[in-house]
Amino acid sequence: MNNKRNILLAVTVLLWVSLACQSLAPSEDPGSIEAETVATEEASSPLVPTESSDTEEESAQTGGAYDGEWTGTNTVDDKEILFVVENNEVTSVSLNYTGESNGCDYHGAISAGSATGSLDEAVITNDAFAVSYESVNDELTFIGAFTSENEASGTLLIKSSADGLCGEYEKEVSWTASKGSSAEAEETDDTSGAASQGDPVVILTQFFNAVNAGDLDSAIATVDENILFSIGTTVTKFNSSELESYLESTGATYELTDAEAIAGGTMVQFKVEASDGTTYSYCQAFVLDGKISMMSWMP
Repeated sequence: MNNKRNILLAVTVLLWVSLACQSLAPSEDPGSIEAETVATEEASSPLVPTESSDTEEESAQTGGAYDGEWTGTNTVDDKEILFVVENNEVTSVSLNYTGESNGCDYHGAISAGSATGSLDEAVITNDAFAVSYESVNDELTFIGAFTSENEASGTLLIKSSADGLCGEYEKEVSWTASKGSSAEAEETDDTSGAASQGDPVVILTQFFNAVNAGDLDSAIATVDENILFSIGTTVTKFNSSELESYLESTGATYELTDAEAIAGGTMVQFKVEASDGTTYSYCQAFVLDGKISMMSWMP
């Protein structure tokens, strides 16, 4: 009997010691467990900004810093230079240049854009760009660098082949440009709300109206004496006399549609449908000093 009592007492003591040890063990605060879990989830959550996402956001904001229309002139004869930047890429260029070589005065103008496939991609890298363009007899390299978000400068390299108007030569001129300056000046000068005498869309419309009326003298009066014009894929000629001869030889009339001034208000994009059924969907005209100095009609 005494042995049974001793065994029962020993078991009771062991049970009491076990419970005492459990009560003395450090307990985990449920609140701390929850906080730790939340912190872990936040650290791994894609919604929490990280250092890399901040860098990507900053890059996206600065990538389009130069977007807009740019207007400037070259330093030789102050001929206007226009280009447009979209999404950190030069998407269109309009250049007008003159000079002298081998005792011959030359004149050229281009208007090209990546949207029509006439200009290759020109991505801005390290605040600089380079655009190459080949016309019938000229090869142009338009190089620029941005000195700030509103100022740019560069060079225009002109290479002409032996078949060009003045034979083979190579010239380089420098240029400077500002973002949006021409458009701002136009808005400041024109306060009447009506199209001015120098409005490029008005001048282009006058040209086609005169052609359709059979009044070639009035039509030619709207173009520069040294106009460069390209019609379709086979006709590229120079000066107003050649243009008059072409218009007289075809005797066609033209329906002008979708005319819109761009690039600071000196270039017009438009469409033309000729009376012979030909539709020219990619057309541009460059207007300087109230005269059309370049026209390009492409199907």
